[in-house]
Amino acid sequence: MKIPKINLLPQPETEEAKDAVGYEWNEVAGTRHFLGGQPDDLAESDFPTCPDCSNRMTFYAQIDSIGDKYDLADCMVIHNFVCFDCFTVTAQLTQTRE
Repeated sequence: MKIPKINLLPQPETEEAKDAVGYEWNEVAGTRHFLGGQPDDLAESDFPTCPDCSNRMTFYAQIDSIGDKYDLADCMVIHNFVCFDCFTVTAQLTQTRE
């Protein structure tokens, strides 16, 4: 199953949250959040298999690093996957080229 791509835009609501978002030296990191579609720099053949039923899992969301203060290991993204047969979920921390 493939989910259509739906972009996500961060909307920090407090001053503390506004200060947490963004990078001083990187204009791309922190903007790569989305649901569905194709994950950045990850082929479908690299998608995990479900540990419960062994079926290939569906890519569900990509969550980017937030900003300098909460950076994920040099601007990595979290790729989230779900098995629609058993509703098992898993995540992978991945380095992308951008």
